Amino acid sequence: MAIKISSFTGLRPIKKLAHSIVSSSFDNLSVKEIKKASKNINWNFLNILSPETFFPSHSKKQLTNYVRGYLKSMVDNQILFKDDEPNFYIYKLSKNSKVQFGVIASIEINKKSQKNILPHEKTFTSKENSILRNIESTKTQVGPVYLTYKNKNNLKLLFKKYSNTKPEYFFTSAGGTKHSLWVTKNFKDRNYISSQLSKIETLYIADGHHRFAAISKLFKKTSQKNNKIKSVPLLAALFDQSSVKILSYNRLIKLKKTNPKEILDLIKKSFIDVKLCKFKKPNTKGDVMLFICNKWFSFNLLNINSKKVFSHETDIDLINLLIVDKICRIKKNEYKNYLNYLPGKFGYKELEKKVRKNEADMAFFVCPMTMHEIMSISNRKATVPQKSTFFDPKLIDGLVNLQMKL
Repeated sequence: MAIKISSFTGLRPIKKLAHSIVSSSFDNLSVKEIKKASKNINWNFLNILSPETFFPSHSKKQLTNYVRGYLKSMVDNQILFKDDEPNFYIYKLSKNSKVQFGVIASIEINKKSQKNILPHEKTFTSKENSILRNIESTKTQVGPVYLTYKNKNNLKLLFKKYSNTKPEYFFTSAGGTKHSLWVTKNFKDRNYISSQLSKIETLYIADGHHRFAAISKLFKKTSQKNNKIKSVPLLAALFDQSSVKILSYNRLIKLKKTNPKEILDLIKKSFIDVKLCKFKKPNTKGDVMLFICNKWFSFNLLNINSKKVFSHETDIDLINLLIVDKICRIKKNEYKNYLNYLPGKFGYKELEKKVRKNEADMAFFVCPMTMHEIMSISNRKATVPQKSTFFDPKLIDGLVNLQMKL
Protein backbone atom coordinates (compact mmCIF):
# COMPACT_ATOMS: atom_id res chain seq x y z
CA MET A 1 0.00 0.00 0.00
CA ALA A 2 1.72 3.18 -1.25
CA ILE A 3 -0.48 5.62 0.69
CA LYS A 4 -1.22 4.98 4.36
CA ILE A 5 -4.25 6.97 5.56
CA SER A 6 -4.94 6.82 9.30
CA SER A 7 -7.08 8.18 12.10
CA PHE A 8 -5.36 10.53 14.57
CA THR A 9 -5.96 12.33 17.87
CA GLY A 10 -7.05 15.78 16.77
CA LEU A 11 -6.41 19.04 18.61
CA ARG A 12 -9.70 20.94 18.49
CA PRO A 13 -11.31 24.18 19.73
CA ILE A 14 -13.99 24.11 22.41
CA LYS A 15 -17.48 24.22 20.91
CA LYS A 16 -18.62 27.61 22.16
CA LEU A 17 -15.64 29.44 20.62
CA ALA A 18 -15.03 27.34 17.50
CA HIS A 19 -16.88 29.63 15.07
CA SER A 20 -14.91 32.70 16.18
CA ILE A 21 -11.37 31.31 16.38
CA VAL A 22 -11.20 29.18 13.22
CA SER A 23 -10.06 30.89 10.04
CA SER A 24 -10.84 30.89 6.37
CA SER A 25 -7.81 29.53 4.54
CA PHE A 26 -5.23 32.30 4.96
CA ASP A 27 -3.80 31.63 1.48
CA ASN A 28 -6.87 33.32 0.05
CA LEU A 29 -7.23 36.26 2.42
CA SER A 30 -5.85 39.73 1.78
CA VAL A 31 -4.06 41.61 4.56
CA LYS A 32 -7.19 43.76 4.96
CA GLU A 33 -9.44 40.68 5.25
CA ILE A 34 -7.12 39.09 7.82
CA LYS A 35 -7.17 42.19 10.02
CA LYS A 36 -10.95 42.48 9.71
CA ALA A 37 -11.46 38.79 10.55
CA SER A 38 -9.37 39.02 13.70
CA LYS A 39 -10.68 42.36 14.99
CA ASN A 40 -11.95 42.33 18.59
CA ILE A 41 -11.35 38.58 18.94
CA ASN A 42 -9.28 37.40 21.90
CA TRP A 43 -8.34 34.11 20.27
CA ASN A 44 -7.90 33.48 16.55
CA PHE A 45 -5.82 31.02 14.52
CA LEU A 46 -4.76 33.82 12.18
CA ASN A 47 -2.21 34.74 14.85
CA ILE A 48 -0.56 31.39 14.12
CA LEU A 49 -1.16 31.20 10.39
CA SER A 50 -0.21 34.76 9.49
CA PRO A 51 1.62 36.46 12.41
CA GLU A 52 3.56 38.77 10.07
CA THR A 53 0.29 40.53 9.23
CA PHE A 54 -0.05 41.70 12.83
CA PHE A 55 3.68 42.26 13.45
CA PRO A 56 5.23 43.31 10.12
CA SER A 57 8.39 44.67 11.78
CA HIS A 58 9.12 41.48 13.76
CA SER A 59 12.07 39.31 12.79
CA LYS A 60 11.57 35.67 11.78
CA LYS A 61 12.85 34.60 15.19
CA GLN A 62 10.40 36.90 16.99
CA LEU A 63 7.50 35.64 14.87
CA THR A 64 8.50 32.03 15.55
CA ASN A 65 8.57 32.65 19.30
CA TYR A 66 5.23 34.46 19.16
CA VAL A 67 3.51 31.65 17.24
CA ARG A 68 4.86 28.99 19.61
CA GLY A 69 3.75 30.97 22.66
CA TYR A 70 0.32 31.76 21.21
CA LEU A 71 -0.54 28.12 20.52
CA LYS A 72 0.70 27.11 23.97
CA SER A 73 -1.54 29.78 25.51
CA MET A 74 -4.55 28.42 23.62
CA VAL A 75 -3.90 24.99 25.10
CA ASP A 76 -3.06 26.29 28.60
CA ASN A 77 -6.24 28.38 28.66
CA GLN A 78 -8.27 25.34 27.55
CA ILE A 79 -9.32 27.01 24.33
CA LEU A 80 -8.03 23.90 22.58
CA PHE A 81 -8.22 20.29 23.74
CA LYS A 82 -6.91 17.00 22.42
CA ASP A 83 -9.13 14.00 21.74
CA ASP A 84 -8.64 10.97 23.97
CA GLU A 85 -8.22 8.53 21.10
CA PRO A 86 -7.50 8.51 17.35
CA ASN A 87 -10.48 9.45 15.17
CA PHE A 88 -11.45 10.15 11.61
CA TYR A 89 -13.46 13.37 11.21
CA ILE A 90 -16.33 13.62 8.75
CA TYR A 91 -16.46 17.09 7.23
CA LYS A 92 -19.43 18.54 5.35
CA LEU A 93 -19.27 21.75 3.31
CA SER A 94 -22.39 23.38 1.92
CA LYS A 95 -22.71 26.62 -0.01
CA ASN A 96 -25.76 27.67 -1.97
CA SER A 97 -26.92 24.38 -3.51
CA LYS A 98 -23.49 22.73 -3.37
CA VAL A 99 -22.93 20.02 -0.71
CA GLN A 100 -19.84 17.86 -0.33
CA PHE A 101 -18.64 15.35 2.26
CA GLY A 102 -15.05 14.43 3.02
CA VAL A 103 -12.85 12.83 5.66
CA ILE A 104 -10.13 14.57 7.67
CA ALA A 105 -7.31 12.11 8.29
CA SER A 106 -3.55 11.75 8.72
CA ILE A 107 -1.41 10.59 5.79
CA GLU A 108 2.03 9.07 6.19
CA ILE A 109 4.49 11.09 4.11
CA ASN A 110 7.54 9.12 3.03
CA LYS A 111 9.52 8.49 -0.15
CA LYS A 112 6.87 6.11 -1.51
CA SER A 113 3.74 8.10 -0.72
CA GLN A 114 5.21 11.34 -2.09
CA LYS A 115 5.22 9.76 -5.55
CA ASN A 116 1.48 9.06 -5.28
CA ILE A 117 0.37 12.50 -4.02
CA LEU A 118 0.44 14.70 -7.09
CA PRO A 119 0.53 18.52 -7.29
CA HIS A 120 -0.61 20.59 -10.26
CA GLU A 121 0.43 24.11 -9.30
CA LYS A 122 3.78 25.85 -8.87
CA THR A 123 4.59 27.26 -5.43
CA PHE A 124 6.45 30.21 -3.92
CA THR A 125 9.55 29.09 -1.98
CA SER A 126 9.19 31.90 0.57
CA LYS A 127 5.67 30.75 1.45
CA GLU A 128 6.77 27.11 1.78
CA ASN A 129 9.53 28.15 4.18
CA SER A 130 7.22 30.34 6.24
CA ILE A 131 4.79 27.43 6.76
CA LEU A 132 7.69 25.10 7.55
CA ARG A 133 8.96 27.47 10.25
CA ASN A 134 5.47 27.58 11.78
CA ILE A 135 5.17 23.79 11.85
CA GLU A 136 8.63 23.32 13.31
CA SER A 137 8.06 25.90 16.03
CA THR A 138 4.61 24.65 17.10
CA LYS A 139 5.00 20.97 16.15
CA THR A 140 1.42 21.34 14.94
CA GLN A 141 -0.32 21.47 11.56
CA VAL A 142 -3.15 24.00 11.55
CA GLY A 143 -5.48 23.44 8.62
CA PRO A 144 -5.49 20.45 6.23
CA VAL A 145 -4.25 20.01 2.69
CA TYR A 146 -7.28 19.59 0.39
CA LEU A 147 -6.86 16.32 -1.55
CA THR A 148 -9.07 14.58 -4.06
CA TYR A 149 -9.12 11.13 -5.67
CA LYS A 150 -10.95 9.15 -8.36
CA ASN A 151 -11.06 5.68 -6.80
CA LYS A 152 -14.57 4.45 -6.04
CA ASN A 153 -15.54 3.75 -2.44
CA ASN A 154 -18.72 3.21 -0.44
CA LEU A 155 -18.60 6.08 2.03
CA LYS A 156 -21.82 7.77 0.88
CA LEU A 157 -24.06 5.65 3.13
CA LEU A 158 -21.87 6.43 6.12
CA PHE A 159 -21.96 10.15 5.31
CA LYS A 160 -25.75 9.96 5.10
CA LYS A 161 -25.92 8.22 8.48
CA TYR A 162 -23.85 10.93 10.16
CA SER A 163 -25.72 13.76 8.42
CA ASN A 164 -28.87 12.58 10.23
CA THR A 165 -27.18 13.14 13.59
CA LYS A 166 -26.16 16.36 15.33
CA PRO A 167 -22.65 17.46 14.31
CA GLU A 168 -19.93 18.26 16.82
CA TYR A 169 -19.56 21.67 15.17
CA PHE A 170 -21.85 23.63 12.89
CA PHE A 171 -21.40 27.26 11.82
CA THR A 172 -21.35 29.53 8.80
CA SER A 173 -18.09 31.23 7.81
CA ALA A 174 -17.77 34.77 6.45
CA GLY A 175 -18.04 33.69 2.81
CA GLY A 176 -21.39 31.97 3.38
CA THR A 177 -20.10 28.38 3.56
CA LYS A 178 -21.76 26.15 6.17
CA HIS A 179 -19.30 23.87 7.97
CA SER A 180 -20.34 20.68 9.81
CA LEU A 181 -17.98 18.24 11.50
CA TRP A 182 -18.60 14.86 13.12
CA VAL A 183 -16.13 12.82 15.22
CA THR A 184 -16.20 9.10 14.37
CA LYS A 185 -16.02 7.76 17.91
CA ASN A 186 -17.55 4.46 16.82
CA PHE A 187 -14.80 1.81 16.42
CA LYS A 188 -16.73 0.01 13.66
CA ASP A 189 -17.14 3.23 11.64
CA ARG A 190 -13.44 4.06 11.96
CA ASN A 191 -12.46 0.62 10.68
CA TYR A 192 -14.90 0.94 7.79
CA ILE A 193 -13.53 4.37 6.78
CA SER A 194 -10.00 3.00 6.97
CA SER A 195 -10.86 0.06 4.71
CA GLN A 196 -12.50 2.35 2.13
CA LEU A 197 -9.66 4.90 2.09
CA SER A 198 -7.11 2.11 1.70
CA LYS A 199 -8.44 1.63 -1.86
CA ILE A 200 -7.02 5.01 -2.92
CA GLU A 201 -4.01 4.60 -5.19
CA THR A 202 -3.34 8.23 -6.13
CA LEU A 203 -4.19 11.52 -4.43
CA TYR A 204 -4.30 14.88 -6.20
CA ILE A 205 -3.65 18.16 -4.42
CA ALA A 206 -6.59 20.49 -4.97
CA ASP A 207 -5.63 23.23 -2.51
CA GLY A 208 -2.72 23.53 -0.11
CA HIS A 209 0.29 23.07 -2.39
CA HIS A 210 2.48 25.18 -0.10
CA ARG A 211 1.51 23.16 2.96
CA PHE A 212 2.27 19.90 1.19
CA ALA A 213 5.63 21.28 -0.02
CA ALA A 214 6.44 22.37 3.56
CA ILE A 215 5.68 18.89 4.95
CA SER A 216 7.76 17.31 2.17
CA LYS A 217 10.65 19.55 3.16
CA LEU A 218 10.10 18.65 6.81
CA PHE A 219 10.29 14.93 6.00
CA LYS A 220 13.53 15.39 4.06
CA LYS A 221 15.03 17.53 6.81
CA THR A 222 14.09 15.26 9.73
CA SER A 223 15.00 12.01 7.98
CA GLN A 224 18.44 13.40 7.10
CA LYS A 225 19.01 14.34 10.73
CA ASN A 226 17.75 11.01 12.04
CA ASN A 227 17.69 8.01 9.68
CA LYS A 228 15.34 6.21 12.08
CA ILE A 229 12.56 8.61 11.03
CA LYS A 230 10.83 6.92 8.10
CA SER A 231 7.83 9.27 7.73
CA VAL A 232 6.02 12.36 9.00
CA PRO A 233 2.22 12.82 9.18
CA LEU A 234 0.24 15.14 6.90
CA LEU A 235 -3.07 16.64 7.98
CA ALA A 236 -5.42 16.11 5.04
CA ALA A 237 -9.06 16.52 4.01
CA LEU A 238 -10.04 13.98 1.35
CA PHE A 239 -12.92 14.54 -1.08
CA ASP A 240 -14.07 12.44 -4.01
CA GLN A 241 -13.35 14.19 -7.35
CA SER A 242 -17.05 14.25 -8.27
CA SER A 243 -17.79 16.59 -5.36
CA VAL A 244 -15.11 19.16 -6.19
CA LYS A 245 -16.06 22.54 -7.67
CA ILE A 246 -13.47 24.76 -9.40
CA LEU A 247 -13.76 28.46 -10.20
CA SER A 248 -11.49 30.57 -12.38
CA TYR A 249 -8.56 32.51 -10.94
CA ASN A 250 -8.62 35.78 -12.84
CA ARG A 251 -5.81 38.20 -13.67
CA LEU A 252 -5.27 41.91 -13.09
CA ILE A 253 -2.37 43.55 -14.93
CA LYS A 254 -0.69 46.87 -14.26
CA LEU A 255 1.17 48.10 -17.32
CA LYS A 256 4.75 49.35 -17.21
CA LYS A 257 4.87 52.26 -19.69
CA THR A 258 2.60 51.55 -22.64
CA ASN A 259 -0.92 52.93 -22.34
CA PRO A 260 -3.99 50.61 -22.44
CA LYS A 261 -5.16 51.84 -25.88
CA GLU A 262 -1.83 50.78 -27.44
CA ILE A 263 -2.00 47.38 -25.72
CA LEU A 264 -5.57 46.86 -26.97
CA ASP A 265 -4.46 47.66 -30.54
CA LEU A 266 -1.63 45.12 -30.25
CA ILE A 267 -4.02 42.46 -28.93
CA LYS A 268 -6.40 43.10 -31.84
CA LYS A 269 -3.50 42.63 -34.26
CA SER A 270 -2.36 39.43 -32.53
CA PHE A 271 -5.74 37.65 -32.24
CA ILE A 272 -8.22 37.30 -35.11
CA ASP A 273 -11.52 37.29 -33.19
CA VAL A 274 -11.34 40.19 -30.70
CA LYS A 275 -14.88 41.56 -30.32
CA LEU A 276 -16.38 44.38 -28.28
CA CYS A 277 -19.27 42.88 -26.27
CA LYS A 278 -21.15 42.67 -23.00
CA PHE A 279 -19.60 40.43 -20.37
CA LYS A 280 -20.32 36.74 -20.84
CA LYS A 281 -18.70 34.14 -18.58
CA PRO A 282 -16.23 32.00 -20.60
CA ASN A 283 -17.12 28.29 -20.61
CA THR A 284 -14.84 26.91 -23.34
CA LYS A 285 -11.10 26.35 -23.04
CA GLY A 286 -9.22 29.24 -24.65
CA ASP A 287 -12.11 31.71 -24.38
CA VAL A 288 -11.35 34.81 -22.31
CA MET A 289 -12.97 38.12 -21.48
CA LEU A 290 -10.72 41.17 -21.41
CA PHE A 291 -11.62 44.42 -19.61
CA ILE A 292 -9.55 47.31 -20.92
CA CYS A 293 -10.26 50.99 -21.73
CA ASN A 294 -13.45 50.56 -19.64
CA LYS A 295 -14.91 48.04 -22.10
CA TRP A 296 -15.24 44.25 -22.32
CA PHE A 297 -13.79 42.30 -25.24
CA SER A 298 -13.99 38.59 -25.99
CA PHE A 299 -11.57 36.38 -27.93
CA ASN A 300 -10.01 32.93 -27.93
CA LEU A 301 -6.36 32.61 -26.99
CA LEU A 302 -5.85 29.90 -29.61
CA ASN A 303 -7.03 32.12 -32.49
CA ILE A 304 -3.72 33.86 -32.91
CA ASN A 305 -2.29 35.47 -36.05
CA SER A 306 0.70 33.14 -36.11
CA LYS A 307 1.66 29.87 -37.73
CA LYS A 308 3.59 28.90 -34.63
CA VAL A 309 2.01 26.14 -32.52
CA PHE A 310 2.24 26.99 -28.84
CA SER A 311 2.82 24.23 -26.32
CA HIS A 312 0.87 25.09 -23.19
CA GLU A 313 -0.97 23.52 -20.30
CA THR A 314 -3.56 26.18 -19.48
CA ASP A 315 -5.15 29.44 -20.59
CA ILE A 316 -3.11 31.19 -17.87
CA ASP A 317 0.08 29.89 -19.52
CA LEU A 318 -1.06 31.44 -22.82
CA ILE A 319 -2.00 34.76 -21.21
CA ASN A 320 1.44 34.90 -19.62
CA LEU A 321 3.27 33.92 -22.81
CA LEU A 322 1.33 35.78 -25.50
CA ILE A 323 0.10 38.87 -23.66
CA VAL A 324 1.97 39.54 -20.41
CA ASP A 325 5.41 38.62 -21.77
CA LYS A 326 5.12 39.41 -25.49
CA ILE A 327 2.70 42.35 -25.68
CA CYS A 328 2.99 43.98 -22.23
CA ARG A 329 6.75 43.31 -22.07
CA ILE A 330 6.60 42.19 -18.45
CA LYS A 331 9.28 39.62 -17.58
CA LYS A 332 8.62 36.67 -15.27
CA ASN A 333 10.82 38.09 -12.53
CA GLU A 334 8.64 41.24 -12.63
CA TYR A 335 5.27 39.47 -12.29
CA LYS A 336 4.98 40.17 -8.58
CA ASN A 337 5.12 43.92 -9.31
CA TYR A 338 2.62 44.00 -12.16
CA LEU A 339 0.28 41.01 -11.78
CA ASN A 340 -2.44 40.45 -9.25
CA TYR A 341 -4.97 37.65 -8.84
CA LEU A 342 -8.71 37.61 -8.14
CA PRO A 343 -10.72 34.41 -7.54
CA GLY A 344 -13.80 33.86 -9.71
CA LYS A 345 -16.05 33.97 -6.64
CA PHE A 346 -15.84 37.78 -6.75
CA GLY A 347 -17.40 38.05 -10.21
CA TYR A 348 -16.59 40.26 -13.16
CA LYS A 349 -17.82 43.51 -11.58
CA GLU A 350 -14.98 43.35 -9.04
CA LEU A 351 -12.49 43.21 -11.91
CA GLU A 352 -14.18 46.24 -13.48
CA LYS A 353 -14.03 48.12 -10.19
CA LYS A 354 -10.31 47.53 -9.71
CA VAL A 355 -9.49 48.71 -13.24
CA ARG A 356 -11.73 51.80 -12.92
CA LYS A 357 -9.99 52.63 -9.60
CA ASN A 358 -6.60 52.39 -11.38
CA GLU A 359 -5.52 49.43 -9.26
CA ALA A 360 -4.88 47.74 -12.62
CA ASP A 361 -4.91 48.75 -16.30
CA MET A 362 -6.51 45.58 -17.67
CA ALA A 363 -8.16 42.40 -16.41
CA PHE A 364 -8.77 38.89 -17.72
CA PHE A 365 -11.70 36.69 -16.76
CA VAL A 366 -10.75 33.11 -17.76
CA CYS A 367 -12.53 29.80 -18.18
CA PRO A 368 -12.05 27.59 -15.07
CA MET A 369 -10.12 24.36 -15.41
CA THR A 370 -11.85 21.02 -14.89
CA MET A 371 -10.79 18.37 -12.40
CA HIS A 372 -10.12 16.08 -15.35
CA GLU A 373 -7.65 18.61 -16.80
CA ILE A 374 -5.93 19.03 -13.43
CA MET A 375 -5.56 15.28 -12.94
CA SER A 376 -4.20 14.92 -16.48
CA ILE A 377 -1.59 17.63 -15.82
CA SER A 378 -0.64 16.05 -12.49
CA ASN A 379 -0.30 12.59 -14.04
CA ARG A 380 2.20 14.00 -16.53
CA LYS A 381 4.19 15.54 -13.65
CA ALA A 382 3.52 18.96 -15.16
CA THR A 383 2.46 22.10 -13.28
CA VAL A 384 0.47 25.25 -13.98
CA PRO A 385 1.29 28.83 -12.88
CA GLN A 386 0.57 29.87 -9.30
CA LYS A 387 -3.01 30.97 -8.67
CA SER A 388 -4.52 29.09 -11.63
CA THR A 389 -7.33 27.30 -9.79
CA PHE A 390 -9.76 28.35 -7.06
CA PHE A 391 -11.67 25.61 -5.26
CA ASP A 392 -15.02 26.62 -3.83
CA PRO A 393 -16.25 26.22 -1.16
CA LYS A 394 -13.08 26.59 0.88
CA LEU A 395 -12.03 24.50 3.86
CA ILE A 396 -11.71 26.15 7.25
CA ASP A 397 -8.44 26.21 9.21
CA GLY A 398 -8.18 25.37 12.91
CA LEU A 399 -11.22 23.10 13.25
CA VAL A 400 -9.10 19.95 13.56
CA ASN A 401 -5.34 20.23 14.00
CA LEU A 402 -2.58 17.65 14.09
CA GLN A 403 0.20 17.64 16.67
CA MET A 404 3.47 16.01 15.66
CA LYS A 405 6.37 14.32 17.42
CA LEU A 406 9.47 15.93 15.92
